[in-house]
Parts: sequence; structure tokens; C-alpha cells
Amino acid sequence: MEFVLTPPHPCPTDGSSPILGAMDGLTQLLAAAKAGDKAARTELIERFHPRVASLVHRQIQRRLRPQQHALLRMLSTGDIVQDVFVEVLRGLDRWDGDSEEAFVTLLATLVEHRLVDQIRRSQAARRDVRRVGDQGPMTAGVTAGVHSPGQEAASEEQLAIYREVLDSFPERERALLALRLEDGLEFAELAERLAWPSADAARKAFHSVQARLLLRLRQRGIDPDRSHG
Repeated sequence: MEFVLTPPHPCPTDGSSPILGAMDGLTQLLAAAKAGDKAARTELIERFHPRVASLVHRQIQRRLRPQQHALLRMLSTGDIVQDVFVEVLRGLDRWDGDSEEAFVTLLATLVEHRLVDQIRRSQAARRDVRRVGDQGPMTAGVTAGVHSPGQEAASEEQLAIYREVLDSFPERERALLALRLEDGLEFAELAERLAWPSADAARKAFHSVQARLLLRLRQRGIDPDRSHG
């Protein structure tokens, strides 16, 4: 672990935040952390990791399936959540919310998405050829309806390209795509969990990200609309 957790700073008597009280202060702290300021990153961990870890644990428990029970419980333990929490902080592309609660919800959603994505990729890697037809909306239709060995091999390559393209998007946008396409969340909930100011803003962001995803896939030789046919 690159950052060492230190005891939290004592709370000031005037009721203000230990380090920064205003949301623009949080924005500045996040910007400093992204720029490589270790003290800023450590401060973010001190202030937000306990609340994020608790929320992630509750959210993970709601997603439990019988076949995922042991793995999900392992991934929701403190050390793993902290590792992913630090990775999410490093990759967070922006923050324009208006409260610490919204910031905690955003971080917890991104950490949860990263953990669940790790589980899905791990399971997909172990699955036999039947997994090609079981990817669902995760593949944006790239692998729908394939049967022959040649088609299955092509689908494997397309799926690898899809994941490579998806990984090029910022964490928040990947979570937006997954939560909408895979989990079917409504835009109001997406706005709440991913810190967009309104359901309409989340809807516009989703359609923009989805359009960029489809464009990049087509640039790599994959046409999801044709795959559906």
C-alpha cells in the first residue's frame, strides 16, 4: 500500500471540517491527490474510507447470489476495499457534487462496481464456451447468437476488444454504463449514486457515453447493431 493511514485529526471546536469545510475545499483536496500529493491522498483515506467501506459492505450484501456468496464476502473485507478505494481515488475523473454524503455515495458505488466487475471477469475467464452467449447487455450485443467454433473464437476476440475499449473510459463512466445496461437502474438513482445533479443530467451523460462507446467499437471493427441481426 502506497499510503499509510494515520490517526484522524482532532475535530476543531467550531464545528468545521478537520481539514476543509466547503465543497470547493474537497474539490481542491481531490485535485491535489490526483496531482500526486501523498498528504492529500492520505487525508482522503482518513476522512472517507470508513464510511465508504461500510456502505460498500451493505451494497455488496444486497447483490449476493448463492454461487457468489463466498467470493463477494471475501471481496467486501477491509483490506481489499481499501486497495480498490485507493485505485478509485487515483482514477476519479471529476467531482462536482454538493455534499460529502454525495461524495461518499459516489466512491462507494465506484468501489462496488470495481469489485463486482472483478468477479464477473474472473467467472467469465473460467467459464466454458457457453459463456459466450451468457454475457447479456455487458457486451452491448457483441456476442449475441453465436454457435459455431469459428464464431465463438471471433466472439472471444470481440469480447476482449470490447473490454479493452470499455477500460479506456473513466471509472465513473464505466459505472454509468454498467449500472444502466447491466443492472437496469433508473436515471434518478444513477444521478444519486454517481453524483449527477439530476436524472436528466444522468440520462444525457449516459447517452453521450454510450454513443462514444459504440463509436470506438466500430472504429475497432465491431458493430453491435449488426451483431444483433
